[in-house]
Amino acid sequence: MEEIHIFLKSILFLFILAFIPVSNYFTVKKLHSSYNDYEKERSYLRLYIIYISITIVVIYLNPINNLFVPTPPLQFNTTASVLTWILISYMIVTIVIPLIILPYSKLLREKVAENYDEKLYPVTSKQQFMFIFVSIIVGICEEIIFRGFMYTYIRDLLSISPWGSFLIVTIIFGLGHFMQGVSGMVSSSLFGLIMGYFYFTTGSLLVPILIHIAYDMKAIFITRVLQKHAGEWKITNNKAAP
Repeated sequence: MEEIHIFLKSILFLFILAFIPVSNYFTVKKLHSSYNDYEKERSYLRLYIIYISITIVVIYLNPINNLFVPTPPLQFNTTASVLTWILISYMIVTIVIPLIILPYSKLLREKVAENYDEKLYPVTSKQQFMFIFVSIIVGICEEIIFRGFMYTYIRDLLSISPWGSFLIVTIIFGLGHFMQGVSGMVSSSLFGLIMGYFYFTTGSLLVPILIHIAYDMKAIFITRVLQKHAGEWKITNNKAAP
């Protein structure tokens, strides 16, 4: 029975490794090639189903407490903690502060609008409502899947050290966002590193989940700010025209 359990975990690990990034890639590709509101809303529904289904299987094969609480927790020495907080400070300066300034800075809004992709962002009220649940589902499920299950699997069943497992999962998480380009993979890896830090230092997935949800919610905030000031430019396709 134990061998079957391990086998099922291995199949699940490989499935997650391949299916989530490939599924996301084709979703983004389809939205770019044949965009319409209905297709975007369908993509949100598919995401609900995919992430919830995978997470249910993960929890079925792994006690939730083993996923939610790191046992034993990974220890960060002073140097590692300082470096991580430097990274956290960088993310605050480059993401959080600009979001706070965005409603008050026309120049910043113009810069953001230049890279605004309405094919991916939740534009309509219905899409924004649906994206709230996208943020919640992805925030909860990705943390359970990556920081919980995949870390534990690599550490215990592949017999890799806790630090090695943590770094491997962080890289996998970043590479899984390959459809966002090199910058997207790097930023996702750094984000994963920070989420892992909070997971181990707080002893729970709760803080990473809450931060992850808030991070994804920024798409709604950005859209609403740009829509409120839509008279400053006309948003067409992927670019904002003055």
